[in-house]
Amino acid sequence: MGEGYGRDWLAIMKSLADNGFNALFSNFSTGTVAYYPSEVLAVAPGGEPARDELAEAAKAAKENGVELHVWRINWALSRTPPEALDELDSAGRLQRNSRGGRGRDDPAVKVDWLCPSHPDNRKLEKEAMLELVRRYDIAGIHFDYMRFPSGDYCFCDNCRSRFEIEAKVHVESWPEDVRQGGALAEKWREWRRGLLTSLAEEISDEAHGLKPDISVSLAVWPHLEAARAELAQDWPDWVRGGVLDFVCPMDYTSDRKELSGLVEAQVRATRGAIPLYAGLGAFQLKSAWALSKQVQVARAAGADGFVAFAYGSGDLAEWLPELRSTVAAADPAPMPHRGPAARFSFAGPAVAEQGRWGQAAASAQLEVELAVGEQVTLGEEDESGEGAAQAAGMLRRVTDARTPVTSYEQRPDIIPSVGERQRISGRIVVETPAGLVLLTLGAFDTASGLERTLRFPCPEGGFRIAVYGATRAGDGDPQDFVVRSPLLRGATVTEEEPQAVPVREELDRFWAEICEHGGVQRLSEFSATLQIDATGPGGGQWWVRLRQGKCESGEGPVENPDLTFTLSAEDLLAITRGESSPRALWERGRLRTSGDAGLLRDMGEALGF
Repeated sequence: MGEGYGRDWLAIMKSLADNGFNALFSNFSTGTVAYYPSEVLAVAPGGEPARDELAEAAKAAKENGVELHVWRINWALSRTPPEALDELDSAGRLQRNSRGGRGRDDPAVKVDWLCPSHPDNRKLEKEAMLELVRRYDIAGIHFDYMRFPSGDYCFCDNCRSRFEIEAKVHVESWPEDVRQGGALAEKWREWRRGLLTSLAEEISDEAHGLKPDISVSLAVWPHLEAARAELAQDWPDWVRGGVLDFVCPMDYTSDRKELSGLVEAQVRATRGAIPLYAGLGAFQLKSAWALSKQVQVARAAGADGFVAFAYGSGDLAEWLPELRSTVAAADPAPMPHRGPAARFSFAGPAVAEQGRWGQAAASAQLEVELAVGEQVTLGEEDESGEGAAQAAGMLRRVTDARTPVTSYEQRPDIIPSVGERQRISGRIVVETPAGLVLLTLGAFDTASGLERTLRFPCPEGGFRIAVYGATRAGDGDPQDFVVRSPLLRGATVTEEEPQAVPVREELDRFWAEICEHGGVQRLSEFSATLQIDATGPGGGQWWVRLRQGKCESGEGPVENPDLTFTLSAEDLLAITRGESSPRALWERGRLRTSGDAGLLRDMGEALGF
């Protein structure tokens, strides 16, 4: 829900609860402005002076069993008055692009952004987020715009000086040395990522120190490679570091096939460590039916839930009754991010990671070692970036170890006695990614031990293990939970190998059409040799040589290519057929490039980047 005043919070929360929705993400602050009586930010005009709508929203949410996560827009100054913007600009606190321009003067950005390297801006963001935790009885705080507006920001004087000091380098030519292809480009990108990661860590640690049960979440840029390389939002690293309790990728697309691909890549990036709730763009859709279909696609791809954007705009509020009958529930399931620490380790014939799935032979006997309520941490990574458990052929899901149930002194509000174990009980099932129960494996109760080992026949198709149960400490009320393993897939031995795709023929046709219709003239100013490495069924190696407006191509490797592109044969075919673009595949992490980065930047538009 967007920012603003004059909300009937009791009616809103009751409508959500009545229609099977269990959380609301509501925007109460943006940049330097708040829509509640803040002591840190300027209070936006227009509200009733004696009314604290955030306090009302929190109270109404509690009364209706709805989690309220306060959504804050970080850095972006879309509601800051012009005179305040000028003061920030004079103080050197606004981001600048590589040409020295401000966000307000950039048609692609449109508004000014605070610079994440400036100490005053970092202090403002931290205090604005922590004020919400200190003063209000809310379920969580939600980062949004916790990134840079593009790869062309921020090149202000403050960023240059701090980069040189903190990275221990000297920039001879600014900003050329730190842009793509420059001598310090990778150090610069690493430093930009560190600015955001370190601040998110600080805020998360202090928020959990103030309230151990608070949830810290992030609105995630959907394309993994672009998020990390251009926007400095390395959110999988935040997941590995225990910064976040769950993520909400902004998967705003009306194309269900594209949505499935996005969610699959994102689920793979979390590696099962925390829940992922797919953010769906209801504003792009025309009916509740269309939104319900997207929910089904996201669940089938492995999402633990969904967030529809945005209540209060468009027809979403009117769609709630229909959504209740299709994808919500009269009695909503427990929130996965509220589950206790858990570990799942699988073993059996041919258990291995295959892309987004752990794969095993269908009908083979699998073994799962399950531990719930144990303090667990992520394993050390090996040189390939995979965790120790994955490298050994095992699959593991580890929830955030910040809320273990064996270190009771960390949760005094829930566990009254340090020496008393919190009891956890529940049932263990095998279910499809969409939540359909395939097998019931038995009961679980920590009264008889923290660990259980179970054996079961591997089902065909996608599945995962889930534990549904409740926790109880002392005389406290039980709290329902669900924790789930990573995704696995049972593959039948009779499955046919995928048919090879006619990549060579399609690629020859593609280049012939370019040459025939003069399309190569877009590349006529360049002299370069390109290598294409296509993987998977139908894959192979091809080269393209551009010289004086002419294009030659052939099969096989080529010596000393200027640029190398690596992607699947299927995705290469999609490019040749006009079904996808290099840029789209690169943003989704499905196209990798190596070689002369400066040449790639210069040729980008002509190549489809």
